[in-house]
Amino acid sequence: MSKKKPATVEDLIGSLHDGSYYARCNALRNLCPCRNNRREIEVWREIFDRAIHGGLRERKAAAHVIGTLIDKGMRSAKWRSILHQLSDRLDNLMRNHRASRILLSQMKRHGHAHRGAAIQSYRRRRRILDMATCAELSAWLSGLEGVDRLSPHDPGVGRLWRWLIHRAHYQPNRDTSDKELLKMASRFLPGQSARFHRLASAAESMAQGGAR
Repeated sequence: MSKKKPATVEDLIGSLHDGSYYARCNALRNLCPCRNNRREIEVWREIFDRAIHGGLRERKAAAHVIGTLIDKGMRSAKWRSILHQLSDRLDNLMRNHRASRILLSQMKRHGHAHRGAAIQSYRRRRRILDMATCAELSAWLSGLEGVDRLSPHDPGVGRLWRWLIHRAHYQPNRDTSDKELLKMASRFLPGQSARFHRLASAAESMAQGGAR
């Protein structure tokens, strides 16, 4: 007995536009990351579009799918990469009062006691999304003047990444300055501590100069 071929991107997008209203809602639910691992960015753009422009049931189904994507993105670099590519659409969705209210309601159902807690949780996740990946952090550090190339698998880079995630989770409204990040890098990467201290001092001097 031959295996059923996976649906193409065109088939998936078509299922969100064709057929009955209930069939489209069911197609959205079937695309939830809790059910499958489809990561094609074209499909996800359509899901975000349905979250704003679809009928009520479509918007609710799309909000559930996007809420699950956000939760998955906090634990998986692959799903976070999808979210990173869709950050503009996520911000646009949150500016839409009707769509954002449904998404926050979905987050509230997933363990947040009230709307304020759901908003705070979203802000935490949005801050983490802005950080992209541990690989991008290591690339940023490696591009600094005088710093030897760092691997994203370096234990010190991993510790610095986890510190950033912890900061975003527990202090979502607090900005992390370059100076602070470089000081923590000198702590977690002792082999290049002197270089990071020098860069942190330079960042502090630039900040003070800009404040005058």
